[in-house]
Amino acid sequence: PQQITCSSAMDTLALALIFLFQFNGQSSCQEGTRPNIVMVMSDAFDGRLTFDPGSKVVQLPYINYLRELGSTFLDAYTNSPICCPSRAAMWSGQFVHLSQSWNNFKCLDGNVTTWMDLLEANGYFTKMMGKLDYTSGSHSVSNRVEAWTRDVQFLLRQEGRPVTQLVGNMSTVRIMRKDWENTDKAARWLRQRAASSHKPFALYLGLNLPHPYKTESLGPTAGGSTFLTSPYWLEKVSSDLISVPKWLPVADMHPVDYYSTYTKNCSGAFTEAEVKRIRAFYYAMCAEADAMLGQVISALRETGLLNNTVVIFTADHGELAMEHRQFYKMSMFEGSSHVPLLIMGPEMMSGLQVKQLVSLVDIYPTVLDIAGIPAVLNLSGHSLLPLLSKSTAFSKKERPHWIFSEYHGCNVNASTYMLRSGRWKYIAYADGVSPQLFDLRLDKEELHNVVLRFPHVQAQLDKLLCSIVDYPKVSKAVHIYNKKAFGDWRNSLGRNYSLVIANLRWHVDWQKDALANERAIDKWLYVYHSLATSPNLQVDK
Repeated sequence: PQQITCSSAMDTLALALIFLFQFNGQSSCQEGTRPNIVMVMSDAFDGRLTFDPGSKVVQLPYINYLRELGSTFLDAYTNSPICCPSRAAMWSGQFVHLSQSWNNFKCLDGNVTTWMDLLEANGYFTKMMGKLDYTSGSHSVSNRVEAWTRDVQFLLRQEGRPVTQLVGNMSTVRIMRKDWENTDKAARWLRQRAASSHKPFALYLGLNLPHPYKTESLGPTAGGSTFLTSPYWLEKVSSDLISVPKWLPVADMHPVDYYSTYTKNCSGAFTEAEVKRIRAFYYAMCAEADAMLGQVISALRETGLLNNTVVIFTADHGELAMEHRQFYKMSMFEGSSHVPLLIMGPEMMSGLQVKQLVSLVDIYPTVLDIAGIPAVLNLSGHSLLPLLSKSTAFSKKERPHWIFSEYHGCNVNASTYMLRSGRWKYIAYADGVSPQLFDLRLDKEELHNVVLRFPHVQAQLDKLLCSIVDYPKVSKAVHIYNKKAFGDWRNSLGRNYSLVIANLRWHVDWQKDALANERAIDKWLYVYHSLATSPNLQVDK
């Protein structure tokens, strides 16, 4: 096993847990007992930090603990790189075009059957805490309007410029208070309720970290563009290992990537020191999230529940942290789309690094498999248990050699479809937008679009993509939805429309020529009126 070098008492506890777990073993659970299931899902955690070389840049002792005693998926991906649609895929087990989870406002209905519902219906004692974010109707007005109007012919900065903020001192540990409150509740529930239950239990804890914080100085409509931490967490980061990502010249950027860079307020100049500082603060925020995972693991250990509990750690998406001249997510580049996925539990292999391509829709059938619940039809994913289990009882049937992700929300001006297969990442768009093809074996930084050099690869991957989703049809459905949703919202405002839309988080750029921007929206809505009023499309592939 890899040696874990830790400096704090918290880190030392994690190391001690590894040895205790190894000596006590996993065989103490009663034979035939269904295991408990605990999932901790963070927000915006770059999956590449959970294995080498990324794991060396920041101390993550509890993720290392899972890595030592469980399995780490080296190529795990989100099915949509934004909060609500990604979680919609994870909870429903379906690709987002099947549930029409188009953006942070339009996701699942409240009555959808999640895997947690099935666990409860099959005798599990269940609890969900913290950030859930998979049903329709949430997130800011700015967020939804930006998604609806992404086809409008204007270019407006929608986010604050990414900044850093240092708070507290070397004794300041609890920065993200809401997450810590939820983590404390989860640990307390494990100690008080789960430990006394005679039924197997399932606990979900959703964290907001390491998602950037709202930039308060930009007013009430501001988004999250502040990377905030304390010296305590910054000390966990190896500053000499922080890379400064290479950027393409603006003139060479793909038009969709440039739109993202501009609307994220990243098209200006950044010094190398600024970029390194943003990345350092982001890694420190990851370390704080790791400590919350540690609280949950410690509660399981102290109550004697750990030996019969499957622990899953993952995230909804990653964080670009200034890669490709962007922060946030909403991109198919690795920093945004590659998520952590680590699973540890009884009768599962230890220290395993899984190379197969997987994605968040695989969690639904995996949880059912763990709990011994019959498979559900029409799921987009496949159980991961055959890859993890020591038992030979599980079918070793061949998995798909690809994963699929899609994006239809804000900060991107075209629906985006990503297919990862082997060494290749293929990113397709409808509406005449040129595709992208990256060879991840030779170009890990994704700086060289080789679609023109390998037309046969592009053709093969596009054929495969079209067998998964009719992406021109899906894009058309999103266009129709965006127009209708925006039109309904505008009509609901009446005379207040001009005032409200001028004061969303793009207000600085909007108010430079408010009349021209309103006219651009009118043209978008009415010049193509026939599209907006055509019958709704059924997206069934």
